[in-house]
Amino acid sequence: MKALRLFLQIVGAATVLGMIALAGLLFWAAQWLDVNEPPQNGDYIVPLAGDPHRLFKAAELYKKGYAPTVTLSRAKLYPPSRLDKLEIKLGAPSYGPYEFEHKVLESQGVPAASIEEFGNGHISTVEEAEALKRHLQNKKATLLLVTSPYHARRAKMIFQDIMPEANILVSVPPEGSFKKCWWQDQQSAQNIVMELVKTAHYLLGGAFRSKQSGQLP
Repeated sequence: MKALRLFLQIVGAATVLGMIALAGLLFWAAQWLDVNEPPQNGDYIVPLAGDPHRLFKAAELYKKGYAPTVTLSRAKLYPPSRLDKLEIKLGAPSYGPYEFEHKVLESQGVPAASIEEFGNGHISTVEEAEALKRHLQNKKATLLLVTSPYHARRAKMIFQDIMPEANILVSVPPEGSFKKCWWQDQQSAQNIVMELVKTAHYLLGGAFRSKQSGQLP
């Protein structure tokens, strides 16, 4: 009975300490996830696929002269949904593959000659980093990676792991910033919880892969 009591006490103490550690992690999660580094002169500005607001930040960096080229990510394109088809039918503009991203950048002052593309249908940040590594052919370069605040920590982690030869600096647009008390804001809470899960998934060796984009040898 003594041994059982001691065992239960140890389990109880470990549980309490675990809960305290988890509470601390969640409290500081927003600060830990949000990486926004001072930009430096580099070789490429790379707005990652996803939130189009990243394109505005990429254009801002380009116009300030931080890098001569904006390198667009050719992520997987999905068939138009019923809503997409209806919007086009009702008069919304229809764009070719990746045409919208080019139009946004050009509307913000990035000339077409300064825009290039990389990748072929990747579906995850891991594949995106691998595609960029292939595109640059292991070149030692300074990359101004542009992504959303909630995605910044994981993106930097992944790109540093896959492209150790590159200098990775992360910049974020204001859109998607966390509220101070993030647990009281629905969007901030959803983004943070999902990103913590995705980060844990990556640290445990997980990565979603498509059939088209391939994998580094």
